[in-house]
Amino acid sequence: MQETNMTRPISKRASFILQLFRVFVCGCLLVSAMLPACARRAAAHRVGQDSRPNILIIMTDDQSHDTMTDQFMPFTKSLIADQGISFKRAYISTPICCPSRASFLTGKYAANTGVHVNKDHLKQTTLVNRLHDSGYYTGITGKYLNSWPADARPEFDYWVGWKRDIVNPEMNLFGVLQNVPGYMPYIIRDYAMDFLDKVPADKPFFLMFTPVTPHNPATPAPGDENLYSDLAPFRPPNFNPAQVPGKPKWLQDLAQLTPDEIQTNDKSRLDQMRCLHSIDQIVKDLINKLRDQGKLDNTLIVFYSDNGLFWAEHRLGGKNRVYEEASRVPFALRFPPLVSTPRLETRLIQVIDLAPTIYDLAGISTPPDVDGRSLVPLMQGTTCWRDAILLEGWPGSFVHDDDEPRDPSQRVDTQSTQHYRAIRTEQYVYVRTSGDQPELYDTNADPYELNNLVDNADFARVVKQLKRRLRNSNF
Repeated sequence: MQETNMTRPISKRASFILQLFRVFVCGCLLVSAMLPACARRAAAHRVGQDSRPNILIIMTDDQSHDTMTDQFMPFTKSLIADQGISFKRAYISTPICCPSRASFLTGKYAANTGVHVNKDHLKQTTLVNRLHDSGYYTGITGKYLNSWPADARPEFDYWVGWKRDIVNPEMNLFGVLQNVPGYMPYIIRDYAMDFLDKVPADKPFFLMFTPVTPHNPATPAPGDENLYSDLAPFRPPNFNPAQVPGKPKWLQDLAQLTPDEIQTNDKSRLDQMRCLHSIDQIVKDLINKLRDQGKLDNTLIVFYSDNGLFWAEHRLGGKNRVYEEASRVPFALRFPPLVSTPRLETRLIQVIDLAPTIYDLAGISTPPDVDGRSLVPLMQGTTCWRDAILLEGWPGSFVHDDDEPRDPSQRVDTQSTQHYRAIRTEQYVYVRTSGDQPELYDTNADPYELNNLVDNADFARVVKQLKRRLRNSNF
């Protein structure tokens, strides 16, 4: 057979040199792989090539899960949800403002942040600290934490923090507390635009855009006060029920809403829907800005709410209870590099998943004590995902926090402070409330959680399994 370059034998000396070369190349690759991510990023910074994705978090306040629709938020739906992933089962593990935001900033359950109610302080290193240290240009325009006095924080390169009021709000602008004329969401939009103009050319950015709206007392933007005046009253099947059979005692003891309370409740909800109109316009403005800058398709955009809200379902107002209306939120993301085909995702995700997702995309090692999971595998289409999540709360003690505007529609069981803990699967939610009746709901057959199945013999096996998983924290 005629020899070719592929078949001709090589000399022993040439073979030895080739082996040395292979060892050298493999050694270089191994050293490169072992270099800390921060060292590789530092090298990228030196040559001005930090191409990591930008991150924009748009977090509303107290928005119900079923309101990111063509009717109320057409731009948000079309520009984010319909161009990325819309999550049908997105949950806040502890559905109240400060614990929820602390869980976002750390990727941890409230039990592990120590932030159980709105007055608790977050004392742990956050996602923003690590992004800033890794070279991101970081900013916030809007609400940070209820327990934080709005003072500027060093991990943010750009700080526009909200303290109180929606019209002519008191805000901390880069360390100076002052009243700013105008409507709060529009004010922080303008500062968000300014932030985007100030991002250094050699850095990716991280921005939290966090309007207080549509939190009560909901104040619509000027000109939006009469929107949706013909909207039918909100009356889901679990609205202000006359009887609550099978419910725990804390709920049995809560009276029905009076006609006056129902009227106030209806007006408050209508005003919240009106508030969403201005947020929707702002989302369009921010996305157009990123498109004009040529940064849109390299930016992870996440839209979600810090918790949901009760509108007299189960006789409840406020939040911080296990039921779907408080725990489930609107949630969508857009990131074309990993999500080229828009879709609806039905698997279970939580707010604690955002921090590890951002660490993943930013090339930062996820801290070992993080409870959440990166959403990157879901973006890439994995079939392997969790089948349960934890829901947990410490109700009652937050009701009269000074930083929570009071509203007659926000009826909360002020005498009930029992800790609750629940496991939520794709079909069931099993709830244990301290010293009270446990609950089991088949949310596929009973989405309004009207029928407690915990004592139904047909579901005894389900109760046993979920009780064991909850006790063992098997999520």
